[in-house]
Amino acid sequence: MKKLLPIETVVIPVAGYGTRSLPFTKAIPKVMLPLVDKPGIQYIVEEAVKSGIKQIIFVTSSNQHSIEDHFDYYFELEEKLKAAGKKNLLIEIRKVSDLAEFVYVRQKEQLGNAHAIYQTKRIVQDKPFCVQWGDGVVLSNGTTPLLRQLIEVYEQVDDCDIVLASLETDDEGTNKYAILEVEPAKGGIEKVKSIVEKPGPTGTKSRIASTNGYLLTPKVFQYIEKLNPNTGVGGELVLADAIKAMLKDGLNAYTVRVAGRAIDVGSKVEYAKGFVELALAHPEIGPALKEHIKANNLIK
Repeated sequence: MKKLLPIETVVIPVAGYGTRSLPFTKAIPKVMLPLVDKPGIQYIVEEAVKSGIKQIIFVTSSNQHSIEDHFDYYFELEEKLKAAGKKNLLIEIRKVSDLAEFVYVRQKEQLGNAHAIYQTKRIVQDKPFCVQWGDGVVLSNGTTPLLRQLIEVYEQVDDCDIVLASLETDDEGTNKYAILEVEPAKGGIEKVKSIVEKPGPTGTKSRIASTNGYLLTPKVFQYIEKLNPNTGVGGELVLADAIKAMLKDGLNAYTVRVAGRAIDVGSKVEYAKGFVELALAHPEIGPALKEHIKANNLIK
């Protein structure tokens, strides 16, 4: 059996421009888009904490101050809530700041998702860690939280170096995701044979997409260092290319299909769907919203 180090860190890159959500994201990071009464990034952090994560490393850029502010203490507001006797709200906002240890690393140049992850090398050091993109909310809704699913596979499989979350996709998905070729492995999971970034429908027979969730060992940093941006999709340093090289060298990757509700906050349509779903399920506003929809014949 391999000697296991506890996996208590997740890296969350949030430095993107949010071009899919413009013009809203001109001044506000897309990860701060609200899903009813919480920004999307808070859902990601809460699900990570449910998975046993204790340290959140945000990879930020120059316009991400609102993320740091959201997870920091706000003493002036807390004093006003205390003076107004609004104890429940006071507890709620303080709880956000106490969810985990928050670390912020600046990505000075946006050279790709692998480059973003590489900025955390000195903090991660020799420990395995998780990665989740900041615009991909996955709600467990009674199932095992996403990162806990990955951690359980890593703990159960002796020769495991990488665990990827995946989902079934269609032809269009092959233009949006890295695509995996897999084979059955013990315990009902699948072993990853290959990965290719956005191959398009004619570039692969597989329709299994690598999606928003990774468990990596520090070996990945060696492979990121060797990446050539001229060969990466979009001229960037791409994580899928580093994983591809790791597989070529005989390292072992496994995948689990995502359980839970995934919401792509960076897509206007998917964001709207997620907002409506969460609003209808919200105990305070859900009943009134349903009544409003019915009374105004908003759905034909």
